[in-house]
Amino acid sequence: MQTQTERLGVSKLDHYFSSHGWLFREQMVHDYGIDAHVETTNENYPTGQLIAIQIKSGMSFFSEENENSYIFRTEDKHIEYWSNHTLPVILVLYNTDDDILYWQDVNEDTVISTGKGWKIEVPKTHVLDDRSLIAFSKLTQPEPYIQKLNKLKLDRYWMEKITKGYEVFVEFDDWINKSLSRYQIRLSCEDESQHWPMTYCPGMSIEEALEFFLPWADFRMDIEAHREGSIGQWDAECYMTYDKEEGRAIHGMSFDEWYNEPEGIVPYQEDGEIASYRIQLELNELGRSFMEIDGFLSEKSKFQGKTFTTDDLQW
Repeated sequence: MQTQTERLGVSKLDHYFSSHGWLFREQMVHDYGIDAHVETTNENYPTGQLIAIQIKSGMSFFSEENENSYIFRTEDKHIEYWSNHTLPVILVLYNTDDDILYWQDVNEDTVISTGKGWKIEVPKTHVLDDRSLIAFSKLTQPEPYIQKLNKLKLDRYWMEKITKGYEVFVEFDDWINKSLSRYQIRLSCEDESQHWPMTYCPGMSIEEALEFFLPWADFRMDIEAHREGSIGQWDAECYMTYDKEEGRAIHGMSFDEWYNEPEGIVPYQEDGEIASYRIQLELNELGRSFMEIDGFLSEKSKFQGKTFTTDDLQW
């Protein structure tokens, strides 16, 4: 029941941001209190500016209040993590009874020490609505260098999957007759998947869009998907008759004789309106280098805190 309530809050927040054109991405692995990231957009174009979000769902988070605010209490480890985060962090409370989202920016002014712990007052006027987007857009953002690094960190989960030998795929549709390129990406591995909102990519080819979205990956066609998607075209081109006695269709040539593996990135099926792609991802030099650097930065040295200089000595 608790998991179901948590999912309601995530789904509600996803719908809110997606309906306003912002790019909501739930975190695949939860850590010390960041459930999702959202990327701001300008007229549906990604800006590279990210916000980290902690989501709390259910009426238990509304049991304590004062005249103006709901009181959220938390532990030292969460406050330390949020205060050292490279992204702006917002706390969102979801009132499941009234179907309302409330929010508060997490910073040194809103986090209050109680002596035994910490509390954050979430104003009752901070209802998630159109005005909230303006407030979120004004939150302090890191420099472009850190923004790019943070976007790599968002995809670390999928890079690690590839490193461990899993097959990771990216799937999307291309609306052929639309003048403005747009893609809705889905990353998947076995029974796990992550959906990205619709993103507009003016002037970008398929290859350029993939390099922009996933700069850490090399791409190759999913041949099995392309073979399966080509069966209909083979049947239309090579069908001759139906043998009632044998109970099977007769073709001028077999599928293997007719089929040619594609070169480059092509759709695995197309109907004149929509071209569908399914592509397998492999780590490129950037992806491999990032995983190596991330591993180094994430590993705590046994000498951490043990070194000193002569200036540290007390005489």
